[in-house]
Amino acid sequence: MRIAEKVVKAGNLWLEVGTPLIKAEGMKAVAEFRKRFPDYVIVADMKTFDAGWVEAELAVKAGANVVSVLGAADEETVIDVIETCRKLGAKSLVDLMGVNDPIEKAARAEKLGADIVLIHVGFGKQKRGKTALTALNLVEKIAKSIKIPVAAAGGIKPGSARKFVDAGCKIVIVGSAITKAEDPEAAAKAILKEIGSK
Repeated sequence: MRIAEKVVKAGNLWLEVGTPLIKAEGMKAVAEFRKRFPDYVIVADMKTFDAGWVEAELAVKAGANVVSVLGAADEETVIDVIETCRKLGAKSLVDLMGVNDPIEKAARAEKLGADIVLIHVGFGKQKRGKTALTALNLVEKIAKSIKIPVAAAGGIKPGSARKFVDAGCKIVIVGSAITKAEDPEAAAKAILKEIGSK
């Protein structure tokens, strides 16, 4: 919360309630973000794999504007999250981490009615030296193949963020480069300036 309160001063950005925080604190974390930041888009990174309608409803009713579901989940789960979000006035984000054919899954997510797809290089791969930069060609291919917004996440830092915008990303997700910075507000401002966010 202390970091978020600094970061919101940086400008036009969304706030993500990350999966570890949600697992530690549940929907109380989402509700607290909504309470403290009523005018910001709140993303609940649920990484739903089952019970799509239940988890999406919990997140949206707690205050989330965007809810994530894993593209590797059964299609029925993905559909349940998409439909529940739409019904409740929120957006669905399909996270393509771990899928075998991300280009095909992105197209399928769009066809099913998803609002956003995410190319995501997770912590495990980052720990072993891979970042979203290793998926930049994939980002570009997917951005050219679908009409819905493409997001990227995974070790994005100042100096690399603009590459994702140039590749066609509409949403650039930055975590530790901001949260672990000595001055999170300045780090967020630097990223926003780099990507040309208004």
